[in-house]
This record gives sequence, C-alpha cells and structure tokens, in this order.
Amino acid sequence: MGDRLLAQWYQMSLKRKMYVIIGSVGIIMAASIFINLKVAYIFINDVSVIMDDNLACYKFQESMEHEIDWFAQLLANNTPENKEAYRQACQETRGYINSLPYDYDKIGEKRYGITWNIINSYGTYEKQREKVVAMSQGDPGYITELYKAYSMQNYLDIYGSRLTKVVLMGGNDYYEIQIPVLKRMPYILVAISIVAFLMLVVLLRFITGSIVKTVVQLATVSGKIEKNDFSSPDVCWDGRDEIGQLVSAFNKMKHATRDYITANEEKRVMEEKLYRQDLERAELEKRFSMAQLQLIKSQLNPHFLFNTLNMITRMAQMEEAPVTEEMLVAISNLLRYSLRTSNAFEPLEQELKVVKDYMYIQQMRFGNRIQWNIHCSEDLYQEEVPVFILQPLVENAVIHGISEKESGGSIDISIKKSGELLWVSVSDTGKGMGPDKLLAIRKAAETKGTGLGIGLGNIYRRISSYYEYGKVTIDSSESSGTRVQIEFGRRRDKMDHVSVDDSGR
Repeated sequence: MGDRLLAQWYQMSLKRKMYVIIGSVGIIMAASIFINLKVAYIFINDVSVIMDDNLACYKFQESMEHEIDWFAQLLANNTPENKEAYRQACQETRGYINSLPYDYDKIGEKRYGITWNIINSYGTYEKQREKVVAMSQGDPGYITELYKAYSMQNYLDIYGSRLTKVVLMGGNDYYEIQIPVLKRMPYILVAISIVAFLMLVVLLRFITGSIVKTVVQLATVSGKIEKNDFSSPDVCWDGRDEIGQLVSAFNKMKHATRDYITANEEKRVMEEKLYRQDLERAELEKRFSMAQLQLIKSQLNPHFLFNTLNMITRMAQMEEAPVTEEMLVAISNLLRYSLRTSNAFEPLEQELKVVKDYMYIQQMRFGNRIQWNIHCSEDLYQEEVPVFILQPLVENAVIHGISEKESGGSIDISIKKSGELLWVSVSDTGKGMGPDKLLAIRKAAETKGTGLGIGLGNIYRRISSYYEYGKVTIDSSESSGTRVQIEFGRRRDKMDHVSVDDSGR
C-alpha cells in the first residue's frame, strides 16, 4: 500500500503535490478553526443569556428601590415634580418586570414560580399603591392602607432578591458544568495541532526529502562543473514531475557543456598554433623588410651617381662655384641622410627636405624638362612618417615616367590629413603604363608587396607592418602619367626600424 502511494506520489506533478499539501493542511486548520468557533459561540451565547438575566434582575431591583423612594417622597410632599418623578419610576419598574424572562422551558420551575409571584404581586401592589396615593393622610383607614402597601413592597423586594439569587446560582451551576469542558479544550486544541503538524511533516517529507537531496546533488555537481570537473555521475530523480524534467535538462546541459568546452579547448589550441605561425610569419616578414632596408641603405643607384658626378664635372669646367657648390651640398645631404639615419620614423619636414635636394639635382640634370611642386601645410611638418617614404616614389616618377618622355613633365607631391588618416600622393605626367602592367602591379599589392619592386614593395610592407590601417593605391594611364597614393592611420607601436633609401619601381 505504501509503495503504491509512493509511486503515485512520484507520478504527480509538483503543482499537484503542492495542492495536496496545501489542501490537507487547509482541511486540518479549517476543522480546528470550526471547533474553536463552535465552542466559543456556544460558550459566549450561554454567557450572554446569563448576563442578560442577571442584568434584568438587577434593573428590576434597582427600579423597585427608586419607585419606593419616590413613593415615600410623594407621600411626604405632594408636588407636581415629585408626582412626575414617581410616575416615571413606576413606568420603569413595569417595563423591567415585563422584560424578565418568563419562559418555563428556558428558565426552569423554581425561577418561573418566583417570576410569576413577582408579576402577579406587582399587579396587586400597583392597585394598592395608587389607592394610597389617592387618599389623604387624614382619611379614615389611611394608615392601614399605607402599611398594606409597605408590606407589598417588602414582599416584592424579598422575591426580587430570591430571583437574583436563583439567577446567580443558575449561572454558577452553568460555569461549574462548563469548567471541565473548558479545561479539556486546550488539550483538544493541542491534540489537533499535533495531528496537523505530524500530517504536515509526513506530507513534506515525501516532497522535501528527495528534493533537498536532489538540490544538494545539483549544487555539488554545479560546483564541480564551475571548476571544469565533469567526472561526477548524473543526478538521479525517480519522478516525472518538474524536478525530474529539471534534472534531465541539467544532465543534458552538463554533457553538452563538457562537449562544448572540449571542442573550444581543441579550437583554442589550434588557434594558438595558427597565431604562433602568424607571429612567426610576421616576424620573418619584418626581418625580410629590415634586410631589404639595410640592403637598400648600402646601395645607391650606380647610374644616378655616375650621371650626377659627370654632370658635376662638366658644370665645374663651365662654372667656377655657386651651382657646383649647391649640387655638392644637395648630394652630400642625400648621402648623409641615407647612410646615417637609423630611425624608422622621421618628421615629414625632413622627408620633404630630402625630396627637395633630390629634385634639385634632377632639375640640374634635366633642366626645363622637369617641373615639380609640393603641396603640404606647415602644420604637418612635425608628423612622423616612415623614412624614405617620399624619395623612392619621386625617384620612380623621374626614372620611369619623366625621363622616358621626350617632352619631360611635372611631378606633384600632395600631403594632407583628415582625423587620424594621412594621405601622401605622388603623381607625374610622364610615360605612364598600360592596363596589363597596371593590373599586374595591383595584383602584386594584394600579395603584401611581392612583385612591386624593391622600393614600392618595401614601402607597402612597412606601411602594413607599422600601422593598424595602411593602403597603397596606384593609378596610371599610358602617355598620361602615374599617381601613387599612400594612406595610413594610427601606428601599431613605437618601435624604431632602420631607415632606407629605396630605388626601383
């Protein structure tokens, strides 16, 4: 029987279990309240009847005393005021007599007999009282009639006392009878409370015993899961209620979390390996770029030096100082900046000075065939830029653009800034390039500068390495010229790199 009830209990939903517990406790509490109210109602009702009877007897005796007093005052001093007070006292006494309980079945034989005597005697007394009041003190027989009235008043007073005594004794007898019942009531209430408590404990044991145990298991397993320990066995619950559904979902979640963490760990290990490979590849690219920079720094274009030295020689033969001196100063500045600069970044003003020295030399070489302009606000002179970012681009424009065009051309250098982005543009009106060559150069830009040539490729790799955002754009059309635009923003770090003098396109 117990096993069957336990099985049914496990099959019930948690909501129905709560309803059963609440309903059972409610029935027990309702029964206890009903018994208490019933006993209280009976006791209070009986006490109220006794109190009313006592009050009625007391009021009758009190009003009878008032009436006797006013009767005596009226006989002593027959004034209208005394007569009115006497009449009111008589009316009150009659009213209280009429209110005395007079039901034989309710008040009993003895009390009924006393009440009957009072009612009938008072009627006779009323007649005698009025007879005396109507007589004068000098009338014959006045004293006799007056003493008859006094005798009746004494009689009514005696019976009023008897009635009060009987009522009081009856109330006392009632209390004597109810005392054992009242003494037993606390024991009855305690017994009902104990039964209710035991039933509540039994009912709660069915639900809370297993629930608490299961919740403790859930908490223990959850604490281990928090520490990535999934070795605990699955939590068990025999029922199919909400707790059973929760336990089932928890077990599934534990397995899913374990699989997810395992997969994430494998993914993390793989990503860490890939990240190390990316770092190693980036480091190799930086080293390769630095090696190229060192190589470029150790080289100067032999043709450029040869042509420059020949030109300086011819100019020295034709002139005797100023121009030769300026050219020597320009070439010295270039050589000094190329060979002695060890920083990876220099102020833009220094880069522009190198370009001016280089263009001065080229203008001396090509004469009116070459023109050049620099558009840059002085506010940008102190902006730090990678070393030799302008001279290789200008050199490319001269060698591959202007020099190969018989009519020459012009070179425009434009530098501007918007927010954190700096734009450097070098455009020429030289020979330009065809669509196929331009497409090949643009594709090379997509492979991190491979195939762009030493100068332009090195610039592209440095821009990509030094800055969070860097971009090199090349536009050209045959016989119209070429424009190279470099765009870069915030630097990744403040590491210094070796400077370079790039040449080649």
